[in-house]
Amino acid sequence: MTIVQLFFGQTVPGKGPLASRTWHRFLKEVVTPRFPDGFTVLDGYGQWRAPGGLAIGRERSKVIEIAATNSPYLLKNIEDVASSYRARFHQQSVGIVTLSGCGVF
Repeated sequence: MTIVQLFFGQTVPGKGPLASRTWHRFLKEVVTPRFPDGFTVLDGYGQWRAPGGLAIGRERSKVIEIAATNSPYLLKNIEDVASSYRARFHQQSVGIVTLSGCGVF
């Protein structure tokens, strides 16, 4: 299996924290159709520094964990989710970590 973690900052530039209903709409419209077999959402708090910057940003975050069979569509679906989030919420990036592992459901 491939285990994927996606890290989503929850502060929208110029608007403040992402509303819970807006996050749930994103899950329903973007994530669930691409990963209908399931995923886990965790609350987090993170910090980051933009490339070349000195200031450290801190914000609430969401982490989505997905364990799925490796397939040609897996990485495309992951990138679709990340690019949709970046565009919809004016984010500079979405962190993506992928690992190989064993799993049974």
